[in-house]
Amino acid sequence: AVGSAGFRVDGYQIVGLKQMDRKLVDAVVIDELRRAASIGSETKPPQPLVDVSAIRERLLRFGWVKDARVSRRLPDTLVIDIVERTPSALWQNRQQLTLIDDAGVVLDRVPISKMPDLPLVIGPGANRRAAQLKSVLADAPTMQAQLASATWVGGRRWDLSFQSGETVVLPEGEQAARAAMAKFAKADQTNGLLGRGLVRFDLRIPGKMIVRLPRAPGEPILPEQS
Repeated sequence: AVGSAGFRVDGYQIVGLKQMDRKLVDAVVIDELRRAASIGSETKPPQPLVDVSAIRERLLRFGWVKDARVSRRLPDTLVIDIVERTPSALWQNRQQLTLIDDAGVVLDRVPISKMPDLPLVIGPGANRRAAQLKSVLADAPTMQAQLASATWVGGRRWDLSFQSGETVVLPEGEQAARAAMAKFAKADQTNGLLGRGLVRFDLRIPGKMIVRLPRAPGEPILPEQS
Protein backbone atom coordinates (compact mmCIF):
# COMPACT_ATOMS: atom_id res chain seq x y z
CA ALA A 1 0.00 0.00 0.00
CA VAL A 2 2.85 2.36 0.85
CA GLY A 3 4.54 1.55 -2.45
CA SER A 4 1.29 2.14 -4.34
CA ALA A 5 1.05 5.54 -2.71
CA GLY A 6 4.32 6.49 -4.37
CA PHE A 7 6.71 5.98 -1.46
CA ARG A 8 9.24 3.93 -3.36
CA VAL A 9 13.01 4.23 -3.41
CA ASP A 10 13.89 5.87 -6.70
CA GLY A 11 17.48 6.84 -5.76
CA TYR A 12 19.93 7.50 -2.95
CA GLN A 13 22.32 10.21 -1.84
CA ILE A 14 25.71 9.66 -0.23
CA VAL A 15 27.25 12.44 1.85
CA GLY A 16 30.42 12.68 3.91
CA LEU A 17 32.77 10.75 1.62
CA LYS A 18 36.25 12.24 1.33
CA GLN A 19 38.77 9.46 0.82
CA MET A 20 36.81 6.20 0.87
CA ASP A 21 36.02 4.62 -2.50
CA ARG A 22 32.38 5.45 -3.34
CA LYS A 23 32.00 2.16 -5.20
CA LEU A 24 32.17 0.28 -1.89
CA VAL A 25 29.17 2.21 -0.55
CA ASP A 26 27.30 1.90 -3.85
CA ALA A 27 27.67 -1.87 -3.78
CA VAL A 28 26.17 -2.15 -0.27
CA VAL A 29 23.20 0.11 -1.02
CA ILE A 30 22.41 -1.42 -4.39
CA ASP A 31 22.56 -4.92 -2.93
CA GLU A 32 19.96 -4.02 -0.29
CA LEU A 33 17.71 -2.28 -2.83
CA ARG A 34 17.76 -5.37 -5.02
CA ARG A 35 16.91 -7.57 -2.06
CA ALA A 36 13.99 -5.35 -1.09
CA ALA A 37 12.75 -5.14 -4.67
CA SER A 38 12.83 -8.92 -5.05
CA ILE A 39 10.27 -9.36 -2.24
CA GLY A 40 7.53 -7.96 -4.39
CA SER A 41 9.17 -8.50 -7.76
CA GLU A 42 9.32 -4.73 -8.17
CA THR A 43 11.88 -2.55 -9.89
CA LYS A 44 11.66 0.15 -7.21
CA PRO A 45 11.14 -1.21 -3.69
CA PRO A 46 8.68 0.40 -1.26
CA GLN A 47 10.46 2.47 1.37
CA PRO A 48 9.46 0.26 4.36
CA LEU A 49 10.96 -2.86 2.76
CA VAL A 50 14.47 -1.36 2.64
CA ASP A 51 16.41 -2.39 5.74
CA VAL A 52 18.35 0.76 6.64
CA SER A 53 19.84 -0.92 9.71
CA ALA A 54 21.34 -3.68 7.56
CA ILE A 55 22.93 -1.08 5.27
CA ARG A 56 24.46 0.69 8.27
CA GLU A 57 25.81 -2.52 9.79
CA ARG A 58 27.52 -3.51 6.55
CA LEU A 59 29.04 -0.06 6.10
CA LEU A 60 30.52 -0.17 9.61
CA ARG A 61 32.61 -3.17 8.57
CA PHE A 62 34.76 -0.94 6.37
CA GLY A 63 37.84 0.49 8.06
CA TRP A 64 37.21 3.99 6.73
CA VAL A 65 33.74 4.18 8.30
CA LYS A 66 33.73 5.49 11.86
CA ASP A 67 29.95 5.88 11.82
CA ALA A 68 27.11 5.77 9.31
CA ARG A 69 23.55 7.05 9.37
CA VAL A 70 21.01 5.76 6.87
CA SER A 71 17.64 7.48 6.67
CA ARG A 72 14.58 7.63 4.44
CA ARG A 73 13.76 10.95 2.80
CA LEU A 74 10.19 10.77 1.64
CA PRO A 75 8.87 10.21 -0.86
CA ASP A 76 11.58 8.38 -2.80
CA THR A 77 15.16 8.83 -1.56
CA LEU A 78 17.60 7.17 0.84
CA VAL A 79 20.29 9.32 2.46
CA ILE A 80 23.56 7.65 3.51
CA ASP A 81 25.65 9.90 5.74
CA ILE A 82 29.21 8.61 6.22
CA VAL A 83 31.55 9.75 9.00
CA GLU A 84 35.07 8.78 7.96
CA ARG A 85 38.02 8.03 10.20
CA THR A 86 40.97 10.40 9.90
CA PRO A 87 44.33 8.91 8.81
CA SER A 88 47.05 9.67 11.35
CA ALA A 89 49.92 7.38 10.34
CA LEU A 90 51.22 4.75 7.94
CA TRP A 91 51.78 1.22 9.18
CA GLN A 92 54.35 -1.04 7.53
CA ASN A 93 54.10 -4.73 8.38
CA ARG A 94 55.04 -7.86 6.40
CA GLN A 95 55.85 -5.86 3.27
CA GLN A 96 52.42 -4.20 3.31
CA LEU A 97 51.74 -0.50 3.78
CA THR A 98 48.39 0.63 5.18
CA LEU A 99 46.77 3.80 6.48
CA ILE A 100 45.70 3.78 10.13
CA ASP A 101 43.84 6.22 12.37
CA ASP A 102 44.93 7.35 15.82
CA ALA A 103 43.33 4.26 17.37
CA GLY A 104 45.29 1.94 15.09
CA VAL A 105 42.31 0.93 12.96
CA VAL A 106 43.43 -0.12 9.47
CA LEU A 107 41.75 2.07 6.86
CA ASP A 108 43.16 1.07 3.51
CA ARG A 109 46.24 -0.20 1.71
CA VAL A 110 48.62 2.34 0.24
CA PRO A 111 51.01 1.77 -2.68
CA ILE A 112 54.56 2.87 -1.92
CA SER A 113 54.44 5.19 -4.93
CA LYS A 114 51.57 7.15 -3.32
CA MET A 115 52.69 7.39 0.30
CA PRO A 116 51.10 10.43 2.01
CA ASP A 117 53.12 12.67 4.27
CA LEU A 118 52.29 10.91 7.54
CA PRO A 119 54.39 9.33 10.32
CA LEU A 120 55.50 5.77 9.56
CA VAL A 121 55.22 3.06 12.22
CA ILE A 122 56.84 -0.30 11.56
CA GLY A 123 56.43 -3.80 12.95
CA PRO A 124 53.82 -6.24 14.26
CA GLY A 125 51.38 -4.49 16.59
CA ALA A 126 52.79 -1.03 15.85
CA ASN A 127 49.39 0.14 14.59
CA ARG A 128 47.83 -0.49 18.02
CA ARG A 129 50.60 1.59 19.62
CA ALA A 130 50.24 4.68 17.44
CA ALA A 131 48.46 6.60 20.21
CA GLN A 132 51.25 5.68 22.62
CA LEU A 133 53.86 6.99 20.18
CA LYS A 134 51.97 10.27 19.92
CA SER A 135 52.04 10.53 23.71
CA VAL A 136 55.77 9.73 23.82
CA LEU A 137 56.49 12.59 21.44
CA ALA A 138 54.05 15.04 23.03
CA ASP A 139 56.76 16.86 25.00
CA ALA A 140 59.20 16.88 22.07
CA PRO A 141 57.49 18.71 19.18
CA THR A 142 60.82 19.50 17.50
CA MET A 143 61.51 15.75 17.31
CA GLN A 144 58.13 15.03 15.69
CA ALA A 145 58.96 17.23 12.72
CA GLN A 146 62.24 15.37 12.12
CA LEU A 147 60.94 11.83 12.64
CA ALA A 148 61.24 9.52 9.63
CA SER A 149 59.84 6.31 11.14
CA ALA A 150 59.19 4.51 14.42
CA THR A 151 59.74 0.77 14.83
CA TRP A 152 57.91 -1.18 17.54
CA VAL A 153 60.57 -3.61 18.82
CA GLY A 154 59.78 -6.91 20.50
CA GLY A 155 56.31 -5.79 21.46
CA ARG A 156 57.84 -3.64 24.21
CA ARG A 157 59.43 -0.39 23.06
CA TRP A 158 60.24 2.04 20.22
CA ASP A 159 63.26 2.71 18.02
CA LEU A 160 62.94 6.14 16.41
CA SER A 161 64.67 6.87 13.10
CA PHE A 162 65.22 10.50 12.13
CA GLN A 163 65.54 12.15 8.74
CA SER A 164 69.18 13.00 9.45
CA GLY A 165 69.99 9.29 9.78
CA GLU A 166 70.22 8.69 13.53
CA THR A 167 68.31 6.14 15.60
CA VAL A 168 67.09 6.88 19.12
CA VAL A 169 66.47 3.79 21.25
CA LEU A 170 63.77 4.39 23.86
CA PRO A 171 63.17 2.46 27.09
CA GLU A 172 60.14 0.29 27.80
CA GLY A 173 57.03 1.88 29.26
CA GLU A 174 55.15 4.91 28.00
CA GLN A 175 56.08 7.24 30.84
CA ALA A 176 59.76 6.25 30.82
CA ALA A 177 59.91 6.66 27.03
CA ARG A 178 58.18 10.03 27.18
CA ALA A 179 60.56 11.32 29.84
CA ALA A 180 63.61 10.05 27.93
CA MET A 181 62.37 11.62 24.69
CA ALA A 182 61.75 15.00 26.34
CA LYS A 183 65.22 14.94 27.88
CA PHE A 184 66.81 14.02 24.55
CA ALA A 185 64.93 16.81 22.75
CA LYS A 186 66.21 19.32 25.29
CA ALA A 187 69.78 18.05 24.88
CA ASP A 188 69.42 18.28 21.10
CA GLN A 189 68.31 21.91 21.32
CA THR A 190 71.28 22.71 23.56
CA ASN A 191 74.03 20.66 21.91
CA GLY A 192 72.73 19.82 18.43
CA LEU A 193 72.86 16.03 18.71
CA LEU A 194 71.10 15.28 15.45
CA GLY A 195 72.81 15.96 12.14
CA ARG A 196 76.37 15.51 13.44
CA GLY A 197 77.01 12.12 11.85
CA LEU A 198 76.36 10.07 14.97
CA VAL A 199 74.60 6.75 14.45
CA ARG A 200 72.66 5.73 17.52
CA PHE A 201 71.53 7.13 20.88
CA ASP A 202 70.54 4.49 23.42
CA LEU A 203 68.36 5.90 26.21
CA ARG A 204 67.33 2.64 27.87
CA ILE A 205 69.48 3.07 30.98
CA PRO A 206 67.95 5.75 33.27
CA GLY A 207 70.15 8.81 33.52
CA LYS A 208 72.54 7.68 30.77
CA MET A 209 72.85 8.11 27.02
CA ILE A 210 75.04 5.65 25.13
CA VAL A 211 76.17 7.03 21.79
CA ARG A 212 77.37 4.93 18.87
CA LEU A 213 79.80 6.55 16.46
CA PRO A 214 80.02 5.69 12.76
CA ARG A 215 81.72 2.32 12.18
CA ALA A 216 85.32 2.56 11.03
CA PRO A 217 86.45 0.53 7.98
CA GLY A 218 86.98 -3.09 9.02
CA GLU A 219 85.29 -2.64 12.40
CA PRO A 220 82.99 -5.59 13.23
CA ILE A 221 79.25 -4.98 13.40
CA LEU A 222 78.01 -5.60 16.92
CA PRO A 223 74.65 -7.39 17.29
CA GLU A 224 71.69 -5.18 18.12
CA GLN A 225 69.81 -5.66 21.38
CA SER A 226 66.11 -5.15 21.85
